[in-house]
Amino acid sequence: MKFRLILSLALWFSSVLAVAAQNTRELPLVGVLRLNTPENVEPIPTIFRNALAALGQVDGQHIRIEFRLAAGHAERFPELAHGLVRDNARVIVASGDAAVRAAQQATKTIPIIAVVDDIVAAGLIESLAKPGGNTTGVSILATELDGKRLEVLKRIVPAGRRFAVLSDPSSAQAAPKVLLDAAQTLGIELITEEVRTPSDFAPAFASFRTKGAEAVIIRSSPLLSGFRDNICQLSMTSKLPAIGQFREMADAGCAASYGVRLSEMHILAAGFTDRMLRGARPQDTPAQQPSRYELVLNRRTATALGTDLPNDLVAEADEVTE
Repeated sequence: MKFRLILSLALWFSSVLAVAAQNTRELPLVGVLRLNTPENVEPIPTIFRNALAALGQVDGQHIRIEFRLAAGHAERFPELAHGLVRDNARVIVASGDAAVRAAQQATKTIPIIAVVDDIVAAGLIESLAKPGGNTTGVSILATELDGKRLEVLKRIVPAGRRFAVLSDPSSAQAAPKVLLDAAQTLGIELITEEVRTPSDFAPAFASFRTKGAEAVIIRSSPLLSGFRDNICQLSMTSKLPAIGQFREMADAGCAASYGVRLSEMHILAAGFTDRMLRGARPQDTPAQQPSRYELVLNRRTATALGTDLPNDLVAEADEVTE
């Protein structure tokens, strides 16, 4: 009798789980395309889910959020994007030029929320005010901040004359004028290495050391920010102070970061997603830019690399991590 009761309860519980799973699959799908791996994608999912929940779109209750990750290989984006189309996604959120282009090639009707460096210059929409097509989103203009990052790095390594540039050609302009102009003004020679997958990181840093680089500027890219732990560790072992775009890069061990807040980018993306779910059209929804930039310094890294952070730079910083 006891065995029959346990068996009945087990069957009932299994049926409940099956119904719950079926109900979840029927929720509107929000697909997120990113270059990350499951191991390094946080804190993006938490930020994005919490921001949508605050807008009344709770994952598992009102919507179904699925992250489709390319694991460092941008060539996988077309397959991932087509998978979201086959699964009838209601909205696609794509980070980085390669992910957005793959989504645009996969669908002309599903709303696409782009999170990229320069959404207009990349040709992903017609204009910020009138995007046109099925894409709108967040334009962080990270390339325009490269000059400021170079200036900060020069203040951290004032005697430096040769600085390295780590660049992802799928996301960044090969030779942005703002970076070249800043380098000329500061009297700095730039040494650039392009990387396309995480396996390119170590050879790039080896090349920097061979060519006499004294510090590294890490350009805007989902690849470079997503695999920040690997890159910041290489900067430490190579004895090269590095600056990136998000404060998470300073947290990961880079000497500094200057740029928009990662949280603000994805809160904005969540706002766009909510609007699309409620019937807004991307072509009529102006793209946005983050409103605040922050400078974060990592004193522990600077000390470990034998560099003293100048007092005036510390005074300007939004935060100095120890």
